[in-house]
Amino acid sequence: MYALTPQQTEAYLRHLDTPAPQRPDLASLDRLIAAHQQRVAFENVDVLLDRPIHIDADAVFAKVVERGRGGYCYELNNLFARLLLALGYQVETLGGRVRWGLPLDAPQTMLSHLMLRVLLPEGPHLADVGFGSATPWRAVPLEGPMPDDLPYRLSPQVDGTGEVQLENFRAETGWAACYRFGPEVNAWVDCIPRNWYTSTHPDSVFRKMLMTACSEGEWRLTLANGTFNRRHRDGRLESRKIEDAAELVEVLKNDFLLNLTDDEIEPLRLRLAGLLQG
Repeated sequence: MYALTPQQTEAYLRHLDTPAPQRPDLASLDRLIAAHQQRVAFENVDVLLDRPIHIDADAVFAKVVERGRGGYCYELNNLFARLLLALGYQVETLGGRVRWGLPLDAPQTMLSHLMLRVLLPEGPHLADVGFGSATPWRAVPLEGPMPDDLPYRLSPQVDGTGEVQLENFRAETGWAACYRFGPEVNAWVDCIPRNWYTSTHPDSVFRKMLMTACSEGEWRLTLANGTFNRRHRDGRLESRKIEDAAELVEVLKNDFLLNLTDDEIEPLRLRLAGLLQG
């Protein structure tokens, strides 16, 4: 994996509406994560429209920065890693097994998530701008105590894999699993077949429902088909149902800042109408 060019880096930071950090430290990393989550949405619109998902650096840069769209982990954490490399950070790619929505003791799942380990003077930290609903709004320490105001924990697994599980605490449900991952660095080339599965396989959840998320200050906005949630960092939840596909398109444009072109709107409305009826 190589860094963005200086021109791409400048344009990306301008898109995030944040200045370049003076040094590659933890405080700057946290600021970049927060800016990214507020400006670039996690979304799977192109998958629902049966479009191929290209994850080479130039293609993702064009989609996110030039077209004003979002993406999922193989796009967003990919691009964010290249930005961090251009800014002087040491970054490693990790592979995760998504556990969101499953019981803590559910059977093993496949490697289908990409996230980042950033090596800092304060120790290694997990950085993730491409997971979706339960996404830490700043870097998560992989060693030492978790910050008191961050409702996450890393639970070592006892099955001999050496993996740990990122878990999120919610008042109504208690601890819920996000994903589990091991210490091994994943080669970027291994993301190519995983991205193909995620975007094309009929069993992939990305092909079965609309999934969108972004941050709005201290609120996390998520859209799962017609369920629109706003969750505050302190646990407060506001939820409403959207039953009209045209309204869903407007929410994607206005609340999740997706720059949808005129020729995308009608095919997307029809696809969303089918999901709402299904």
